[in-house]
Amino acid sequence: MESIHYVIEAILAIGGFLVGLIVKRAYHSIDDLWEKHDDMTKRMTELAIDLPKNYVTKTDLTHAIDVIHDRFDKIELKLEKIHNLQVPRRAPRKLEDTQ
Repeated sequence: MESIHYVIEAILAIGGFLVGLIVKRAYHSIDDLWEKHDDMTKRMTELAIDLPKNYVTKTDLTHAIDVIHDRFDKIELKLEKIHNLQVPRRAPRKLEDTQ
């Protein structure tokens, strides 16, 4: 009868040891995940700080494009004026009836 107690205690000891290993690995995995999370948070913060230095905001880009479009419009008007001054206007011809 006592041998059964030793077997049960051995099984419980082995089971406790395995549960301990599983819990230890789980906590270790959780710690690794927190380290990765902290690293990603740090990288995202650095990116958020560096982003305005390297890239233009949408409103600034829109303003720059509007300025460029305005300058193209001015150039187009000047080219039309130059073209109108250089090309003399001809009087429209009257169409004659050939019948």
